[in-house]
Amino acid sequence: MLSQAENDRLTRVGPGTPAGNLMRRYWHPVAAKAQLLERSVMPVRIFGEDLVLFVDGQGRPGLVADRCAHRRVKLEHGFTNDAGIVCPYHGWTYNAGGRCVAQPGEPPESTFKDKITITSYPVQELAGLLFAYLGPLPAPLLPRWDRLVWDNVYRVIGFVKIPCNWLQCMENTPDPVHTEYLHGHYFKHLLDKSKSTDERSRKLAEGFTTHFLKHDYAIGKYGIDRRWLLEGQSTDKDTWSKPQPLVFPDIHCTSGGGRHTFGWRLPIDDENTMEVYVRSFDPGPGVTVPVQDPVPYLEVEMVDEAGRFTALNSVTGQDVMAWVSQGTVLDRTEERLGDTDRGVILFRQLLMAQIDAVEEGRDPINVFRDPAENQCLDLPVPWDRGYAWGYGKDGSYVRGSITAADPLPAHLKAEIEDLFVRAAESRQRPASAIA
Repeated sequence: MLSQAENDRLTRVGPGTPAGNLMRRYWHPVAAKAQLLERSVMPVRIFGEDLVLFVDGQGRPGLVADRCAHRRVKLEHGFTNDAGIVCPYHGWTYNAGGRCVAQPGEPPESTFKDKITITSYPVQELAGLLFAYLGPLPAPLLPRWDRLVWDNVYRVIGFVKIPCNWLQCMENTPDPVHTEYLHGHYFKHLLDKSKSTDERSRKLAEGFTTHFLKHDYAIGKYGIDRRWLLEGQSTDKDTWSKPQPLVFPDIHCTSGGGRHTFGWRLPIDDENTMEVYVRSFDPGPGVTVPVQDPVPYLEVEMVDEAGRFTALNSVTGQDVMAWVSQGTVLDRTEERLGDTDRGVILFRQLLMAQIDAVEEGRDPINVFRDPAENQCLDLPVPWDRGYAWGYGKDGSYVRGSITAADPLPAHLKAEIEDLFVRAAESRQRPASAIA
């Protein structure tokens, strides 16, 4: 368990807080490019700070304070032109750097606008997402994690708003043992209770019930390396032989059978989190994945306004139920940790150590400033997580496997499934037939 002071130190993320100061040393995804193109102006709340994201008439993104410096009108109600974002009240206009570049009501000779600036943060695009950096300058490089720069993969971006603190969401990642019950036995219970005949979901749930024989955790290059061995597996299986990384500070990373998830548990404020993920579907050689510009995105509701859990038939929905059920901010003074929590304890120790590093004036881990180091940050890519999705090691594929765990719209599922079916057919075709 933690003391109340320790719990506050790790969970509070507002300006000036220890964890908030740490998190601001990193780039964070604030929107999908496709979202911003649709709306041109959208509110963003991150680390307890209210901001406005916009794209001007020349296609340049900006992230600025949410209120006009003039009469404090919310800029989310404004519009954009070639110069920047325009306040709807008097037309004061701000560029992506937060500088006021127009005040239509002031005398033509006035230089008043040159004295006005509002808070602004740099924005960059990668993998269909817009990332922002809210920390001290100079900003580090936007990390080019391998899942974000791979070629010939089909990407889908997802957003899930979760009404609880970021840390209980993130502590899910160094706790793989939860999958046996939450995504296995509990999932089977839900399917039985609803008398579901969905064989794909039943197969998925059955795969998750496989018992954990052992699990191990260690500080790795980019965070915490996790390994586990399931009943019926040998130690040469990927889940034991290849560490599954928790990428510090808030990124979870999973792979299996051509399905790769890279996602952030992004603090909105102390009591709300945005799960942002890029799901990369890699059918393998034999097909060419169409260019995606912009990458499609989903805004998935998993807790409705009445507090009901609306997606318990999905893996992420089950996780959300567990996190929210722990309370808005988990009271870690009351918990009782056991052997299955070794990864959680190690993550908390790492988090405390990196907060200390920032307070001592040092960069925390995963802050990159050397372009040569940042071309492509490779992470382990295991083939087999021990669960029932994706293609087989022999290259075979059963339609429906790769998207079984994803709440995707039908047209996206069809596109992804078609790619995997065609890739499997290509792999199984004799070499003479290909020639």
